[in-house]
Amino acid sequence: MTSITTSLSHSDSTHAAQRLVENLSALWATDPSLALRIDQLPESEEIDLLPTRSGHQTAWVGGKTRPILLASKYDPVDEAQRLVRSIPDQCHELFVRGIGLGYHVEKLNQLFPNATCWVFEPDVRVIRSAFRCVDLSQAILDHKVRLITELDKSRLFSEWTSHLAAISVGHHVVDHPPSLQLQTEFLQQAKQLLEEFLSFGKTTLNTLLVNSRRTCENLARNIPWYVANPGIGRLRNTMSGQPAIIVAAGPSLRKNKHLLPQAKGRAVLICVQTAFQQLLDIGVEPEFVTSLDYHDICAQFFQHVPRHIRTELVAEPKATPRIFDLNPGPLSLLGNSFIEQLLREMKLQRPGLASGATVAHLAYYLAEYLGCDPIIFVGQDLGFSDGLAYAPGTSYDDLWKPELSRFNTVEMMQWQRIVRDRAILRKVPDYRGGTTYTEERLYTYLQQFERDFAQSQRMIIDATEGGVAKRGTVVMSLQEALQRYCQRPLTCRIPSHPGLQWDRMADVIQSLQNRREEAEQIVGIGQQTLPILNQIRESLDDQDRVNQLIAKVDPLRLRVNELAMTYDLITQLTQQSELERYAADRRIESEKLDGTEKQRRQIERDIINVRHMIRAAQTFVTLMDQCIDQTRTLTERMT
Repeated sequence: MTSITTSLSHSDSTHAAQRLVENLSALWATDPSLALRIDQLPESEEIDLLPTRSGHQTAWVGGKTRPILLASKYDPVDEAQRLVRSIPDQCHELFVRGIGLGYHVEKLNQLFPNATCWVFEPDVRVIRSAFRCVDLSQAILDHKVRLITELDKSRLFSEWTSHLAAISVGHHVVDHPPSLQLQTEFLQQAKQLLEEFLSFGKTTLNTLLVNSRRTCENLARNIPWYVANPGIGRLRNTMSGQPAIIVAAGPSLRKNKHLLPQAKGRAVLICVQTAFQQLLDIGVEPEFVTSLDYHDICAQFFQHVPRHIRTELVAEPKATPRIFDLNPGPLSLLGNSFIEQLLREMKLQRPGLASGATVAHLAYYLAEYLGCDPIIFVGQDLGFSDGLAYAPGTSYDDLWKPELSRFNTVEMMQWQRIVRDRAILRKVPDYRGGTTYTEERLYTYLQQFERDFAQSQRMIIDATEGGVAKRGTVVMSLQEALQRYCQRPLTCRIPSHPGLQWDRMADVIQSLQNRREEAEQIVGIGQQTLPILNQIRESLDDQDRVNQLIAKVDPLRLRVNELAMTYDLITQLTQQSELERYAADRRIESEKLDGTEKQRRQIERDIINVRHMIRAAQTFVTLMDQCIDQTRTLTERMT
């Protein structure tokens, strides 16, 4: 410590004060609550800055056992350069554990100007000191430096989700060693939270990429049902303050499903499609059953439902069309932007709910939409309780029947299903404070639930009596929950369902024909554009020729822009191509290319994009033809 001068010069102090003002001004514009905390920091708590041999500043901060130097006492900038030099070029999101005096954050912003830098730092004194040492004002204004002082899971997951494409293309974690010593617990929790999000994000993105085309096809084919049903608008807050019980099909459902008849008429019963038949088997007809899965295998959950059942099916319109034919009760579909854009002339504007990964998420969002409080979960294990994946007695038992024998029981089939996933199993806390096993996909579902619970104003009760611990819930047995909250008859009634109306199908067909014609125009534009792009690629050494060819492309681009709404629908059929295009754009941005090489890369990217656009638009035309035929056929059958 003796090798460092004890105070800054007047000039250095003046510059430090100027940097602080500029950084705080930027922060007031982007994060005023944090700016206020920094601005109101008493002068007595400010960390003293000390000069270094290079002319920059450093500082000592008290650790648990001894003071810790936040930056090199010789050359903080060189130290920062060495810290970040091993980071790969293809990084578009950076997660920094510890701001220190900001030198490495400044260097990251210089090296990766298009990346967002998320900086975990709980100590506002340290942030204020960093603001006096480096100028991050423009990066803060551009939202390229984001300061995280509190580990609010709900808020961070929401913010990071909007950056999911960039994170998937390339991200990196940068650790500031002194900060790891000073804020060990906070930064370890930050690492765990980030790992949880990366797992959640990977599953979310993979689901989107794998299922995007099938989802769009189901949405389009369900259009007649979408228009005929009344939507969920009539349900909003109609059961305000009434208890709801969400019945999922986890292994623990077998422990307490016998208690559910007590709740009939005293709670709004919402079950997932997997548990529907189990409730009917014990004489419980729920008010609602939820469905959202696109796969035809889900039809098995409705195959044996008696025709007199009046349980209302609330589904996302991406669900397999087969269940709507099998469902005997009322039907309400959630609003969907893809269908609304397909039928934009009809101005349907059906209300929707938050997007959930599972039918249990949908059931929870429905309970909130109804205004229910408390919301009680049963059978929501999200893990493998007692070596089982599902409660015995679900429709999965029927699926496995051909393979059963005295040597191969249902329990063995369930265990085999768990063992097949052993590569992605993880040990997590259970509801009693012990440990249990879950797998990557279920763990992702848990992350979404915990994010939702953190945002909810309702009391969330976990009455599963099994499975993983769920932050944001009150744990109790189902018997206790029934005794506390479900003793009196419901004081509200669910509004009657008005039935399906099939009188607007001619308007549907007209809208679909309009989209088909627009997609054919996009195919034609793409076919005209492709040879021009190929000529540009071959003429890059002759910029006059390139400019002439670009002039031919511009009118075609304008025509696509005029069809932008339909073009956006077409791109949803090919999300993998869209991600590849995004990744190519980010690579071109991050690589330091000369003019001609950059132009060559951009043209090659555009050629690939146009080819994908043509194929996707041709697929869209075929899909519209199928939907028109299906709408006519279904209308004839239902009227």
